[in-house]
Order: sequence, then structure tokens, then C-alpha cells
Amino acid sequence: MEFFNKIGDIASKTYKNASQKTGEIAKEAKIRMKMNENKGKIKDLYEEIGKIVYQKYINGAEVKIEEDLNTYCSQIDELSKEIEKSQEEVLTLKNKRICENCYAEIDLKAKYCPHCGFEQTEEMVEDIKEETKPEEDKAKIEIVEEDKKEE
Repeated sequence: MEFFNKIGDIASKTYKNASQKTGEIAKEAKIRMKMNENKGKIKDLYEEIGKIVYQKYINGAEVKIEEDLNTYCSQIDELSKEIEKSQEEVLTLKNKRICENCYAEIDLKAKYCPHCGFEQTEEMVEDIKEETKPEEDKAKIEIVEEDKKEE
């Protein structure tokens, strides 16, 4: 009977992990949609800046960045920050980080980038090892600890 209880526990934990993974994928999709929306807004702002500059050129007027374009540029800065924050969220969800050299997505614990071979700084790798423990490993640890208690 104990064997079947363990199998049931493993199955329920596997189900939890699968549903958690599904939730993470849905969250990632929402974040990526928001990023694309912000990129579209930036494109529109660039277009507006171009129109203003061109109209000033046609009219022979001088373009004064602080007066004419400051608002647009600050909006682009804010949207870019939001996109960067969203990218960090996606990387966190995927247990990835960016290579310091080639900016490719790599595994959190990678000592070397599989794309360019660049050695990642040791402090960064050590910090990540301390911060993260995959849910799968936690579930396995819990099962082993439960087995020890029962013995």
C-alpha cells in the first residue's frame, strides 16, 4: 500500500509541475505580447519623429530637439525600459540568462557560452547556483525526505 501512496504522491507532484509549467508558458506568452505591443508603439513614435523632422526640413525651420522631440524620445526611453524588464522576466521564467559576450540566451548555470565559448564570470555563476533550485529537484528532495521519515 505504501508503494501505491508513493506513486500517487509522485503523480500528483508531476501534475503540479506540469500545470506550473503550463502557467509559466502562458505568462511568457503574455509578456512577449506586451513586448511586441511596446515595440509597435516605439515604431510609431519613430515615425512621428521622422514626420516632424521632415516637415521642419520642408519648411526650412530648424529642428529643436528639446522643444520638438523631447516628449517622443522620453516615451521611447520608457517603452524601451519596459521591454528590457519584460525580457528579464522571460529569462527568469525560462531559467536562462544572457551571455556577457554575445548576448545569446544561455542556461543559468553555464560556465561557458555554448554559442561563443566565452567564459562567464564566476561570481555570476555562483550567485545563480545559490538563488535557484529547480522545482523538479525540490520535489525529488521532498520524496526522499518523506521516505527517510517513514523508515
